[in-house]
Amino acid sequence: MRAFVLCAGRGERLRPLTEHVPKPLLPILGRPLLFLLVEFLVAQGFRTIGLNAWYLKDQIRRRVKELRRAYPEVEFHLYEEPQLLGTCGALRHAASFFTEPTLVLNGDILTNFPLRLIYEEALRQRALCLMFCHRFPGLNRLRIRNGYVTDFTEDSPEGYAYTGIQVVSPEWISLLPPERELVPAYRQLIARGHLPRALVAAGFYWIDIGTPENYRRARLDLRSGKAVLPLALA
Repeated sequence: MRAFVLCAGRGERLRPLTEHVPKPLLPILGRPLLFLLVEFLVAQGFRTIGLNAWYLKDQIRRRVKELRRAYPEVEFHLYEEPQLLGTCGALRHAASFFTEPTLVLNGDILTNFPLRLIYEEALRQRALCLMFCHRFPGLNRLRIRNGYVTDFTEDSPEGYAYTGIQVVSPEWISLLPPERELVPAYRQLIARGHLPRALVAAGFYWIDIGTPENYRRARLDLRSGKAVLPLALA
């Protein structure tokens, strides 16, 4: 199984914490978040892992070397961007990596949901794209109908939140329009009749550490036992 971790962003909302450290390398219980994500992926059976890098990419490059030593059974691919390309730009830039369905996740999230289940559901549905969604107040901007994502709008109690985790196929990568970010690109695809499938779940831990408040909350949740490190559910 293949996975791709998005690691290139500046982490603007986390400044000054990200002035000298890229967001995926911020420590969670003394370890870089990226290391926790990779550990979880490996425990779930992923053996080919791609990453992108732009902001402070020397640090990402150095850490990938450490990961290669720590997991010799895993094949790592690093795609350094000439400029910050955005989510969809990053996927197009690394198009050669997507030779089969691939789990894609943002490098700033912490969750204990078994990622393998998302991947297997995408295969079962033969989905060109499967977006993993849940309810999260303030972020419920997706509209879902009959198992498909139909729109991206304002936060609403009737909406769903995208977790930053999806499975994409080579065919989906080839369909991506020349947009940088996910929402405008996926809106165009939806308008053309290419609707992402949606997998909705509840009752699991998830947090985006992209703000100082959420970063503090994630560390407190782990220390207090409210959240369980991902590997514990592998």
